[in-house]
Amino acid sequence: MMVHERSDSITCGPVMPQGGIQALEAMLFTLDQLNSSPEPLLPNITLGAHILDDCDKDTYGLEMAVDFIKGKFPILRFL
Repeated sequence: MMVHERSDSITCGPVMPQGGIQALEAMLFTLDQLNSSPEPLLPNITLGAHILDDCDKDTYGLEMAVDFIKGKFPILRFL
């Protein structure tokens, strides 16, 4: 997911309020609604997200995806 704009430096550019932040907030809102519903879609299961910002750089996004598949990111569990 791209929350920041691309930058020529090694850091990310400015935050993208229209595209990146809105999509992120919509996804988090949906997860919250699904998890807090009085009649849950998936009983006894809590849905979550592992959000990574690729800063609109394909190579960085691919590198993070490979690291995720290899299990280099910790799995966080919130009860």
